[in-house]
Amino acid sequence: MKTRSKIIIGVIGVAVIAIAWWLISPLFLTETVDEGLPPTAVETPAPEEETEEETTETPEAQPSPTEVAGVFMDGEKNYETTGTIRSIEAEDGTYLRFEEFETTNGPDLFVYLTKPGQETSEGIRLGALKGNTGNQNYLVPADVDLSEYSTVVIWCRAFSATFGTGELAVTSE
Repeated sequence: MKTRSKIIIGVIGVAVIAIAWWLISPLFLTETVDEGLPPTAVETPAPEEETEEETTETPEAQPSPTEVAGVFMDGEKNYETTGTIRSIEAEDGTYLRFEEFETTNGPDLFVYLTKPGQETSEGIRLGALKGNTGNQNYLVPADVDLSEYSTVVIWCRAFSATFGTGELAVTSE
């Protein structure tokens, strides 16, 4: 029995250490990413026939479904977040691009889009945060109208905490 008790205590001890490391280590570690711009239709050479069709159909008048931009602000408690957000039209869809982005690192961080008055968990999850510093791109689902969404939220699911928010505003270029 004594050997069995030692094994059980050892397994529980290892599990506690593993969970503690998962929760605490992001506070001491930094994940840096530096993604380039997504491949845009403007940067990709297109045959002349396609550009003529585009100019006759005037997709230029429609293709900026909604261009948005914003600035990140700190979240709750002492979570600090800075950087800018802007939308980019690319060949495969619309992206939200974080530039000069930096936030307090934490476990289980995700990027959400929310409407005014909407809880973060009810918003659209764009994916896990790729890194707590650096330029990064997040693909917005094709059926999402960015003009309906007012906030980008950096959300920690493990602690149900907001690490940062960015208020979006429609821009005209």
